[in-house]
Amino acid sequence: MNNEFDPHRLVQKVINLVETKNTNIKCSEAYLNKDQYLNVDIEENSIKYSKLGFENGISIRIFDKNGACGFSFTNKFDKKKLDEMVKKAIKLMKGATPDIDFKNLPEKHKKYPKINNLYDKNIKNLEIEDASEYIQDVIDVCKNDESAISQSAEFKTNCSEIFILNSNGIDISRKETICSIISNIIAKDKTTKETSYGDDWQLIRNLKDLDAKKVAQNALKSAKRNLKRKKIKSMKVPVILTPRSTISLILKPISLAINAENFQYKRSFLVGHKGDKIGSELITIEDNGLIDGSIGSSISDDEGVPCRNKTIINDGKFLNDGLLHNSYTAAKEGVESTGNAIRSSYTSPPGIGVNNFILTSGNSSKQEIFQDISKGILLDYTGDSPNISTGDFSGLILHGNLIIDGEIKHPLNETMLGINLFDLFNNISAISKQSKAYGQYKAPYVKIENVQIIGSDRKN
Repeated sequence: MNNEFDPHRLVQKVINLVETKNTNIKCSEAYLNKDQYLNVDIEENSIKYSKLGFENGISIRIFDKNGACGFSFTNKFDKKKLDEMVKKAIKLMKGATPDIDFKNLPEKHKKYPKINNLYDKNIKNLEIEDASEYIQDVIDVCKNDESAISQSAEFKTNCSEIFILNSNGIDISRKETICSIISNIIAKDKTTKETSYGDDWQLIRNLKDLDAKKVAQNALKSAKRNLKRKKIKSMKVPVILTPRSTISLILKPISLAINAENFQYKRSFLVGHKGDKIGSELITIEDNGLIDGSIGSSISDDEGVPCRNKTIINDGKFLNDGLLHNSYTAAKEGVESTGNAIRSSYTSPPGIGVNNFILTSGNSSKQEIFQDISKGILLDYTGDSPNISTGDFSGLILHGNLIIDGEIKHPLNETMLGINLFDLFNNISAISKQSKAYGQYKAPYVKIENVQIIGSDRKN
């Protein structure tokens, strides 16, 4: 399709269409996505699929004076389709249930933050042929190691323009780029014939920050480190979380627990703990949407509210204003939106999500965290997730190793971990200086004392 059109004029046209209707409308909002993307898929260590294309779409939310909402969208921009979209949204609004908790859409903001390095013209101008060097780096890592028997991978770029306009004066647009590489590698031990997988990924705003080769190397290293797995006995020992497992066991559960919608519906283990100390004083977490070049940074959220930096937990204390809000949940609680309205695309109304969710680094080196452990566990990956309502966690350690006298030993087989998140938070005894970002999350190594490990070795 032709990707040349005036997006701002289009969203204004949709709002004007709404205003011409003689209905009981209180407010309305138009949201437009203009995307250019490039996708390359690798299967069995060779390119199987590649595509360069465009995806554009617009949606409308319309609210009546009783809070009933109608939502509709289209990827066709001719007058007939736009008019049909507005009529459908109004029809859905008229049939919707009134919502006394809805107050209004966001009002006009005078000032938005300035954030650098969110848009890279090199990503916008990238052709499939230009991506070949990054793809070849990934393929070569697998091809040049005898233990690597197969790899699947994805290389993706997206150049996005977003336009948000509402009847209360919001009129904001932004341009952003994203590039990602994912590598999944299967390794095989020549002697035992045992196989294992490893994976790694990177998500960045600027092409110069991409290191495709390192991503594949990390995936291969992870696969090889998980070969020759052994069963262990049950024990109660220190556990060291890698940045990846810190994200899955600390940052992601907390990000869901402080989602104001989950909190208001009492689907959060943190309900009743505002203002309380919930863990070690080593824990300080922020959600910062203002970091130059970071994947979760933006001048505004997906309702046009300016992004900002929010401290969630400070020295182990869950702050009274530590929830993440969009305009709906904020109005329901009688506070300001925190600028955390997030849409997956123009086809969905906004939910709530994080910007850059960061566990502050500590004062210990990675080596110092390991060296005092006579026996313990290194946990890198578990496919299971904590229960966000209760904070309970019980899961299989899919990638983990035994630690003996500060050294990483053999990987684990048929081993589980069980802990409540409050116990996990309170038993944190060290956090590393080193940290790593995975998309919108950034985490260090974390040492947790007295964790119950359930092993399957029943030998005396």
